[in-house]
Amino acid sequence: MNAKRKPLSMNAYTVETFDDVAGRLSVASDTGLRFWSPVDAASIHGVLWFAELQRQVTAAFPDRKALIVLDCGDRGDLAHAAMCEGLRVICFRGSSVMLEKLRSIADQLGATIEAQHPSLARAD
Repeated sequence: MNAKRKPLSMNAYTVETFDDVAGRLSVASDTGLRFWSPVDAASIHGVLWFAELQRQVTAAFPDRKALIVLDCGDRGDLAHAAMCEGLRVICFRGSSVMLEKLRSIADQLGATIEAQHPSLARAD
């Protein structure tokens, strides 16, 4: 795991690679951890990068139920593509109209949409 990676919150870690996820899973006994992509990662790295990362993590750690949350920023097209590629949790911060449409699709696919990336949360 990249030593510079810090938790975003108690159970939120930013990941970009399999080694990032594997490193955290090797020291945690939790199941069902959510690993967050960097902000706007769908635009930067692409949807397929994180879809494949999720497949690799699921294959390597089937009992851990770890989920990759792909941040799609305000890009509805990338959010839709991510769900179609099998990602079950995404983050979308676009318009409320697009969010409503994406939630309808998410319901059909069994996916969840988060509306705030933990690293952008205000520390009030």
